[in-house]
Amino acid sequence: MSRVIPMSEVANHKTKNDCWIAVDGHVYDVTEFLDDHPGGKKAILMCAGKDATEQFMMMHKPSVIVKHGEEFKIGSVAPQAKM
Repeated sequence: MSRVIPMSEVANHKTKNDCWIAVDGHVYDVTEFLDDHPGGKKAILMCAGKDATEQFMMMHKPSVIVKHGEEFKIGSVAPQAKM
């Protein structure tokens, strides 16, 4: 079963040694991928700890996350509570 992770927890992981991003409702621990990212680690670190869906989709086809993201997926973004 997939872990449900609030964005407040994702926000705590925003360094080169501990880097999580959210894309299209899923959370990825991309720490080990930073050095291998073809666009360089800085491109990912700019979105670290955040929802990177918009930035990701501007630069990649949706098939990229399907093909390469599964090994880094650690859960799903928790639905936000309504006020």
